[in-house]
Amino acid sequence: MRNPLPIAALAALAGIAPAALATCSSVPGSAVQAGDPDGAALRPLPENPVELGRVAWGRDLDAALAEARATGKPVFALFQEIPGCATCRRFGEGPLSDPLLVEAIEDLFVPVAIHNNRPGADARALERFDEPSWNNPVVRFLDADGRDVVPRRDRVWTTGGIARRASDALEAAGRDAPAWLATVAPAAEVDELARATFTMFCFWSGEAALGAVDGVVATRAAWAGGREAVEVRYDPARVSPERLARAAATSRCAPSDEPASRAARDSDRKHALRGAWRFLPLNAMQRTKANAALAAGRSPGDWISPRQAALLARVERTLASDPDRLRAVGEAPDDPGDPGAVARHQERLVAALRPAPTAAASR
Repeated sequence: MRNPLPIAALAALAGIAPAALATCSSVPGSAVQAGDPDGAALRPLPENPVELGRVAWGRDLDAALAEARATGKPVFALFQEIPGCATCRRFGEGPLSDPLLVEAIEDLFVPVAIHNNRPGADARALERFDEPSWNNPVVRFLDADGRDVVPRRDRVWTTGGIARRASDALEAAGRDAPAWLATVAPAAEVDELARATFTMFCFWSGEAALGAVDGVVATRAAWAGGREAVEVRYDPARVSPERLARAAATSRCAPSDEPASRAARDSDRKHALRGAWRFLPLNAMQRTKANAALAAGRSPGDWISPRQAALLARVERTLASDPDRLRAVGEAPDDPGDPGAVARHQERLVAALRPAPTAAASR
């Protein structure tokens, strides 16, 4: 099996300047520094109420619109009740805490939070956009003039729903929606996808070959009827069962009459994700596609966000200089049914990688 591509080459494909990988500067505060994926990847989480999730929000609508005009980015305007109801809290704990969606909101948009239950500037913003007070969360995507980039929609409260709306807004604004953002919705909705199990002579090649098929979202190396197998979760709108079976047959994978049961051991799962890749927090679709690309000797750069590429480089340096530092963190989870596990692992990993405060900074 070929070695994974060098981290620097991957970072270049992800749009990260080499200097960003070489620096080990002190961690910035709660503000996100544009164009600094290395710093943003390691910044402490903002001290938000649960309803605002893990996004570093602006609070000045006029300033957000001015920034949109200067940068060309759409505004991601959250109208939220704080403190809020159970729906408001779940929205903060779900979509607004998904690591990739947080990165997209902060780096591809201008984020601004408007409290729908406060007087002053918040109340004036509600009136301007005809938004009700004391309401469930509403996200609107605005241009620099405050016009909706995509039509307003109510009751979009899932991670997948917000991710799809974000991609639509970027395209409507004439901006590219990156491939890594397109993984958020399928990964969050993986339990709703169709399943198929295939047997093969080797977990490693089977998982890599099936994971490369367009429409396949997640793979799991497991045993089926005493044989090595891979369970596939796929989107029937992208790949039909018949086409999936034909693609599997070309890689000497056969449909199984037995369901996947006992999982393969960790070393046999996503085998191409070695070294620093084993620690990188990726969602189910990213892990599947990156494993397939690396196994074929290709770059998975399109599937990896800039912050993830910066984090990967930091992990690689840490493993080279102080491998025991990450022992307590453990490897990234490979459970497609638990998207929240990725966010929890990322918090532990970032805490372990973050530089210790200097004596001057602690005074």
